[in-house]
Amino acid sequence: MIDDSTVRTYRQDGYIVVPDVLSAAEVADLRRVTDAFVERSRQATSHTEVFDLEPGHSAAQPRLRRIKSPDRHDPVYARMVRHPKIVSVLQRLWGPNVRFDLSKLNLKAAGFGSPVEWHQDWAFYPHTNDDLCAVGVMMDDCALENGPLLIVPSSHRGPVYDHHIDGHFAGAMDPAKCDIDFA
Repeated sequence: MIDDSTVRTYRQDGYIVVPDVLSAAEVADLRRVTDAFVERSRQATSHTEVFDLEPGHSAAQPRLRRIKSPDRHDPVYARMVRHPKIVSVLQRLWGPNVRFDLSKLNLKAAGFGSPVEWHQDWAFYPHTNDDLCAVGVMMDDCALENGPLLIVPSSHRGPVYDHHIDGHFAGAMDPAKCDIDFA
């Protein structure tokens, strides 16, 4: 699915975009299941083992921030974590020994939503082996107007910046206190 040039780009920049890994039908299934999760979240009045809620969430107006481990709660998502084309891309990047860790679905609905500040994933998932990545499946088109994921090329090469405020983990880094060119 990817060639040597794409592997080099991944190693240099720390990310790649691989279009059309999933079929239109597979993406439609993910959207359908995700809509069903949102409907089920109407019953939640606080965070649950499955749902992280946004402020203002209600049965009348569900505001869902995150679905935790969707692969454990629906077979469509369970198939995605072992999807042959996704696994093929990962094996091309690292070799045959690929292991799944966890899944989550972050929702960014129009009109509301908690901000996700500049951060490095490594601060959330520290390991002694840095052969890991996040695989994102874009179910909607991404444009600057709808708050896409922004990535700073080559920032994966280090250092890992401080993600604390006043000694407490805040999940974000202070752009003024690091030497990354965010432009």
